[in-house]
Amino acid sequence: MSSTALKAADFTGEQIEEGQKFIINNALFILFHESGHMLVSELGLPVLGREEDAVDGLSSVMLLESEDEELKAAMQDAADGWFLIDEAKGEGPQESDFIDTHGLDRQRAYSMVCMMSGADSDYFQTFIDSLDFPAERREECGGEYAKTRDSWFGLLEQHQDEARKTRFTVTYEPADNPDLQPFADLLQEAQVLEAIEATYGEGYNIPDGIKVTAKTCGTENAFWNEGTREITYCYEMAAYHAALMVNYFTNQNAPADASTEQVEAQSPEAEADANSVKLKLKD
Repeated sequence: MSSTALKAADFTGEQIEEGQKFIINNALFILFHESGHMLVSELGLPVLGREEDAVDGLSSVMLLESEDEELKAAMQDAADGWFLIDEAKGEGPQESDFIDTHGLDRQRAYSMVCMMSGADSDYFQTFIDSLDFPAERREECGGEYAKTRDSWFGLLEQHQDEARKTRFTVTYEPADNPDLQPFADLLQEAQVLEAIEATYGEGYNIPDGIKVTAKTCGTENAFWNEGTREITYCYEMAAYHAALMVNYFTNQNAPADASTEQVEAQSPEAEADANSVKLKLKD
């Protein structure tokens, strides 16, 4: 399949809307993950075990404990994001994956599913059932989620002060690449960066001056920089998630009798170009 074959007309309005929501929800999870790194360094929080796993847990807890139903529901798309990333690799884990500071993509996805099950098994039952998540594993998730939630909230409680406000500087930089600008517009319209400010801007004893920035980075990434005290979300990451959904919808739309060559999904990197990533277009 050529990269020019994927046009906006190939997808329904519902699929485009679903793809945009997928991009936004994955950005939210990633931003809460990076805000976990921010809290660890700014508040001097102790971390037992791998910090990446710990802040994945915090990101899950902050979304699942939110009174905002959209943030709670975002967990499903975020888990699907890691499942799709794992499937896109195709060849399975490489040696570098075992060396990396993060867990394996599929492990991260199932850890999030366990958090969902432990937090509200009824709310997420349809999603979890679709994964054939074992009943015996679900029974363990309630206790695991409670430990994660109580551990993080216990740590954060020591740094809470209802009288305090922290100044967050939120910036959506213009995209250097015109193909990425629609992603910048989508994220800004959804106010994804503001979710961090809304969560930690009041009631936490965090020193003023935290920057939260979305911009073109030249790589698919997001990170916390302790030196500049800045959380950065890269527009390329949004393009990457869009490409994952392009692959997913393309495989769904493929005729049942199509040849393997016709329906085989390209890598997200190959799809993330001006001709193929059409989920960035508004309906």
